[in-house]
Amino acid sequence: MTHDPRPPTAPVTVSGPAARQCPGRDPRQGGMTLRALRAPPDAAPRGLLLGVDAGGTAVHALVADAAGDILGTGQASGANPVAVPLNVVADHLSAAVSAALGDADPARITAAVVGVPGVCWFGRADGAASLRHAWQRCGLRCQVRVVADPVVAFAGGTAARRGAVLIAGTGTIAAMIDNDEVIRRIDGHGWLVGDDGSGFWLGRQAVRAVLAELDGRAEPTVLRYAVLATLTGSDRLPDTAAQQLDVLSSCVYGSPPIALARLAALVPAAAETGDRAAQRIVDRAVTLLADTIEALLAGQQGDPSGQLVLAGTVLTAHGPIRQEVQRRITQRTGRVPLVAGSGAGGAAWLAARQLGTDLDPAIHDRLTASPPGQRSHPVSALTI
Repeated sequence: MTHDPRPPTAPVTVSGPAARQCPGRDPRQGGMTLRALRAPPDAAPRGLLLGVDAGGTAVHALVADAAGDILGTGQASGANPVAVPLNVVADHLSAAVSAALGDADPARITAAVVGVPGVCWFGRADGAASLRHAWQRCGLRCQVRVVADPVVAFAGGTAARRGAVLIAGTGTIAAMIDNDEVIRRIDGHGWLVGDDGSGFWLGRQAVRAVLAELDGRAEPTVLRYAVLATLTGSDRLPDTAAQQLDVLSSCVYGSPPIALARLAALVPAAAETGDRAAQRIVDRAVTLLADTIEALLAGQQGDPSGQLVLAGTVLTAHGPIRQEVQRRITQRTGRVPLVAGSGAGGAAWLAARQLGTDLDPAIHDRLTASPPGQRSHPVSALTI
């Protein structure tokens, strides 16, 4: 008998009705950055947890032990199958997971949960095959459960099994969660026709405000310098408005449209300096996001209880958008929404929970704790 040296292929499970949903958010293009932490040398060789949050902008992976102590993390570019070929999605997933594993034996992973946008793609034969290939390259042998990204975002903010999550990152979606499944959703239609109040929406509005100033239609805004400096990577800007228009147009149309999401953090930062153009954009974003979650809750059936969670970089960053969205939701519902921590940690929590053990809530806290400084927005570009 010939021995096959390859590890068994990890089975792929796409979870529940959420597998029929395709939020359709596109990733920003970018390089791959990986980081791994070694497990302590005296760690007992027992089962480990794997959680993956595969967002539109980046893939975050996390390996932890049963006590919730994080042993390794990894990051790669986004993995939205709506816009990225499935083979590239598999590359990004396997790269992030391999980095998180570090020197740990992948056979020690006993439970794994992956949250993805466009989850329906992985219910198809080619999508499932791409996932199996990714897990095989990582050496995983356990069952890997695939869920919709709002499920892990919700778990990143609470250990509860039922509630609602409003995500505003590269894209925007509001979802009702019940027992690790999306049972109702609002928006998540992608940057071209939806994602109101998202990072892409903010970035696009920032560029429009700069264009309006440069061609004389609107008042001056500090976003002019912040946007141009961010897009060009230089503090030395062209002297005339006409030259700046040319540079801005070249930068915008020389990159994928979704890349405008990287300008999102400039808007609330500018608003906090008193810039009126930025304040108007922030006010509109807050209204769009608050209306989105309100529409979701208005269609809620039965018991209105359950946690409310804010997730995504636009809503987890300290600043006027998060503050005002929290205030409006609290005013309208009487409930203060929680702010999500690590989505990969939320996925690891779901992985731990599927083992059927009685878990200490402190494990959730350790898994989902955000690294220091993760929830702040940059303001350096506004000091030009």
